[in-house]
Amino acid sequence: MPQFRIRFIRVPRWQIMLGAGLAFAMMIALFVLAFGIFLLLLPVLAIAGAIFYLFGAHRPPVGRDGATNDRIIDGEYRVVEQDRLDHPHDRSH
Repeated sequence: MPQFRIRFIRVPRWQIMLGAGLAFAMMIALFVLAFGIFLLLLPVLAIAGAIFYLFGAHRPPVGRDGATNDRIIDGEYRVVEQDRLDHPHDRSH
């Protein structure tokens, strides 16, 4: 079996602080970039939403008693007797 050696090195404090500062600066830069893109896209999306709301295709509201309810699935059903449920392997009928 291979043997592993663990070697500890000392990192100067100024390098740790520099690395932490660079990581923090990168996070702030990404946040500013994302916020800027959001501010640029917000008016475009608001105008597109208003145009779709005003001029888009309007679907009739679907009520509880409405005939345009497309969530109903029509089908044929049959009643199965209890003794047929007790013997699922008997498929003679």
